[in-house]
Amino acid sequence: MTEDMKFRSRSEEEPVTESPTTGGGGKLTPRRWRTGREQTPHSSKFRGAIFLLVALGLAAVVVAVVVSGSGGSSHSSGGDWSSWSPDTSGASGAQEIADYVSPYYRASSADQLAVVTAVNLNDPSNPLQIALSSSGSPGGVQALPSNGTIAYNLCGLNSTDCSIGTGTPSSNRLLLLRREALELALYTFKYIHGVQTVVAILPPGKTTQTSCTGICPKPHTASSTKPLDIALAFDRKELQPWLDRPLRETLPEALPPTVAEMPNAPEAELVSVITAHGLFSESTEQAQDGSNLLVLNPLPPQ
Repeated sequence: MTEDMKFRSRSEEEPVTESPTTGGGGKLTPRRWRTGREQTPHSSKFRGAIFLLVALGLAAVVVAVVVSGSGGSSHSSGGDWSSWSPDTSGASGAQEIADYVSPYYRASSADQLAVVTAVNLNDPSNPLQIALSSSGSPGGVQALPSNGTIAYNLCGLNSTDCSIGTGTPSSNRLLLLRREALELALYTFKYIHGVQTVVAILPPGKTTQTSCTGICPKPHTASSTKPLDIALAFDRKELQPWLDRPLRETLPEALPPTVAEMPNAPEAELVSVITAHGLFSESTEQAQDGSNLLVLNPLPPQ
């Protein structure tokens, strides 16, 4: 599938500071200051006053730079990691990240891949718990603390069930979705304080399975299509190495690749490796307290 039209141009190139240029070359000497005029008895006093004014001016510039650098951004901890950061933290900051990242991922030249919503796990009207399937925990699941977890729901367009209604399901498209989930997680860990786990719920997909009883020659093998609900879970400690380097070193392209371009993108192998062990099948159950429980079951690395 060819998707050769980008949604809009964005650039996250790190700002480049040019070296200051000097005019004329060389130092300011008393000879340059005189410029042919005859020196007077008060010339040394004038020079001293001029140098004092210059020094005061430079000091004022330095103070202004320091003040603007310390008060100009509420997310100075990001430094040069990215040229963009959310203006707020918590759930609203997570939604800012979702609104910033999602429009650049395209299912086609005209359609966004998915609308991304930051899920409020503590919504009194619709509380949601997320748990990882674990044989060593009571009940076989290990609940994730809601105050340290951010969940994103990726809902595909042009369908009635949040699946992606444009294009054809493929491993390339799944890899692009994994890239989007990774970018959401990186921004979240970098700028949202206290988050230890990020969960990205991908649009519903389908898988084709073959089955037979006894000896089944290939022409007679039965196949069936079943729904497949996938989520990705990321742990802060696992992604820490990529939080310590600029985002553009991890995801080097200013715009995400298209579905067709994704396999040959420079970050394709890295995205595949990082997300391979974070893939889960997801299902919704009823918790004992009446809230919804999203259970994540590990999938084999893909």
